[in-house]
Amino acid sequence: MNLIPRVDESRLVTLINDPTTTSRRWDDRAACADLPRTGDPYFPEDGELPPCEALARCVRCLVAHECLATALVHESEEGLRFGWWGGCSPEERELLAERIGLPTQQIEIDLRRPPDLARILRARNHTIPAIAAELGCTERTVYRYLASAAA
Repeated sequence: MNLIPRVDESRLVTLINDPTTTSRRWDDRAACADLPRTGDPYFPEDGELPPCEALARCVRCLVAHECLATALVHESEEGLRFGWWGGCSPEERELLAERIGLPTQQIEIDLRRPPDLARILRARNHTIPAIAAELGCTERTVYRYLASAAA
């Protein structure tokens, strides 16, 4: 039984094992490619759902599996899950990673580095404004930290 019916697990595994997937050559074809990266709807506050319009884009996206595979690869290396990728929540991706047997490796994180600290705080469901205040930077900078970690 597939825990997330809209995900073709065999295709996902193939994409995870293809090193070109994480190069993100697919992202200009994503249904969300035209959205501004500030106030990204795919990184909602405090565990909220993204807007319905954002999730609808994922449903009709031609590269949603590539997006999801990219997130799973990076998350397996970093051990942190945040944001919505390929239309899946962090919790759904955790279940999916377990289901397909994707190991999660913990990496050493330097909490003196703002991007690392931003990722940790976001994984603990801190809001973007709270992280910006903690780091003494703008919310846009926090979004860049989070996006660069996922890229």
